Amino acid sequence: MIGVQDRSAKAAVLNASGYTVVFLYLLFVLFPIFWIALLSVKNEVQAFANPPLLIFQPTSDNYYNLFFEENFGDYLLNSIIVAVSSSVICLVFGVPMAYASARRKTKATQRILIWVLLSRMAPAMTYVIPYFVVFSQLRLIDTHFGLVLTYSTLNLPLVIWLMRSFFLDTPSEIYDAASMDGASTFQTFFQVALPMSTPGITSTGIIAFVVAWNEFIFALVLTRRHAVTAQIGIGNLQKYEGTEWGQMAAGAIILILPAIVISLFISKFFVQGLTSGSTKG
Repeated sequence: MIGVQDRSAKAAVLNASGYTVVFLYLLFVLFPIFWIALLSVKNEVQAFANPPLLIFQPTSDNYYNLFFEENFGDYLLNSIIVAVSSSVICLVFGVPMAYASARRKTKATQRILIWVLLSRMAPAMTYVIPYFVVFSQLRLIDTHFGLVLTYSTLNLPLVIWLMRSFFLDTPSEIYDAASMDGASTFQTFFQVALPMSTPGITSTGIIAFVVAWNEFIFALVLTRRHAVTAQIGIGNLQKYEGTEWGQMAAGAIILILPAIVISLFISKFFVQGLTSGSTKG
């Protein structure tokens, strides 16, 4: 009995320690977001008060000025168009390529996969100047199509490698059974592989969207006025007259909202997709 009690006590201590570590980690991660949210509803006097104010009269002026004086709504729309379009394009081309590479395990396929991976190994900054030179000649600077093409090119290797893991995780006997029943390659892909990999497609699409949504360097170099994204719009709040800290905080909170919406509504598919493709590949 004493041994059982000792083990129970040790388990309770370990559980308490684990919860404490998780709580401290969440506090460390969420506190900056909490502080930005407070700053977004403070006026200039409240924002620079010393000591900082935790109890104050909130205001929505920062959000109002952000949309009606700084045209942040246009920047936000640009980000939505570019991120959604590039994610869809990456899935449309990346998922079939991932399926083909998972089913055709040849030396040529392996070489192609290595080249695809190597294309994503270099820092994004190394591609900025070549893209700028080429896009200047093609007149794609400051266009939605130019940004969509750029993000699609950068995220396609990521989509291929992630989706390949999901297809490899599916037992090959399922595909073989479909072929024995007379299904063609296209029928096997559309009627068997795609429905079974829905969680993987969802999670991969989310990752591609988030990467495109948060991208800054290419949007900074390849845009001027018409295709400026929300990330660049926030940076433009640093003006010669001063920095609009309250409006920057409001913009940051708005940019965080997609991640919150994703976590609330499709977190089940996201977690299932991440775990289902983590055993092979």
